[in-house]
Amino acid sequence: MSDIKTLFERLKPEIKEKLISEETKFPTLIGDLIKLLKENVAVTAITLGDLSNLSNFKEGYTTKISEFYDMFDE
Repeated sequence: MSDIKTLFERLKPEIKEKLISEETKFPTLIGDLIKLLKENVAVTAITLGDLSNLSNFKEGYTTKISEFYDMFDE
């Protein structure tokens, strides 16, 4: 049986790095996002609003729903 990784563990390294590096600027927003990512394993368990907030820490604009899934490794 394989271990199921949390969304935080599966978050692409470049997004995770930017998220953590900017935590002092946005402590509540990022703290809430990290908590949510550590508590969930499925992208579908997170609201569209939270995914949208998270997408602000990736390169470029998110224009398609599928791009939210691309922020995570399989």
